[in-house]
Amino acid sequence: MKQIVARAQKSPTGWLLLCLAFGGIGALIGALLSWSAKWPLPVALGIGAALGILLATRVLKQRPKIQSLAGPEVDLGSWRTDQVVLRHMNLADTEADAVAKTIDEEVIRAMGWSDQDVEGIVSMSRDPLLMAQRGFIMVTEPGREDQVLGVVSLTRIPGQAAEAGLGLWMALEARGRGLGPAAIRLAAEMCWQSNVAVLTLGTTAENTSMQRCYLAAGADLFDTCENELPDGRIVDASWYRIHNPHA
Repeated sequence: MKQIVARAQKSPTGWLLLCLAFGGIGALIGALLSWSAKWPLPVALGIGAALGILLATRVLKQRPKIQSLAGPEVDLGSWRTDQVVLRHMNLADTEADAVAKTIDEEVIRAMGWSDQDVEGIVSMSRDPLLMAQRGFIMVTEPGREDQVLGVVSLTRIPGQAAEAGLGLWMALEARGRGLGPAAIRLAAEMCWQSNVAVLTLGTTAENTSMQRCYLAAGADLFDTCENELPDGRIVDASWYRIHNPHA
């Protein structure tokens, strides 16, 4: 199904798709979730090698309330495999200030961000509690839990417990090693334990690396759409889903 989505500032679906992560974002920023009015589901959007989504601060006040599936009250101690470890963000992560150092001019142009947008995103990424409340989980490796290799986001809208959204970003050195699909599968199991029936993920049509990651994690393509960014550019987005195998 092909559809045209209205300009981001005028359509909840549109400003959802506005939140595309273009280019390398750095070791902490991965994904900040917003939601679709057409589908009551969050989506992870990206282009090129970057995986994940970012929420521009200009739309924060418009966003419906979301519920983190990985809040500070969630014990992540047992969520690990021989490939990946999921944990909450900590103060040591924020001291690296990787976001401020890696949001470059290419990213700012691609997103159409203002200086205020960038400042808001960087500020949010320095608050471990807020990041957990927004559904962020750090992706690390066994034996190297102090090094952040990626970020997973898990959220849903209260009252729509059967549907949730998963966003993912992986650092450059972590790509191509199967860690992204492994992180998605492990995070999905967390959702299944919360009685989630389906996860939604998304990317742009040209982000073939992200699409391969989703497919390797067991996701299926179910829809495509177009979106107009604030500067007038049109991007194609692809939507993926993973269904709870235990449901």
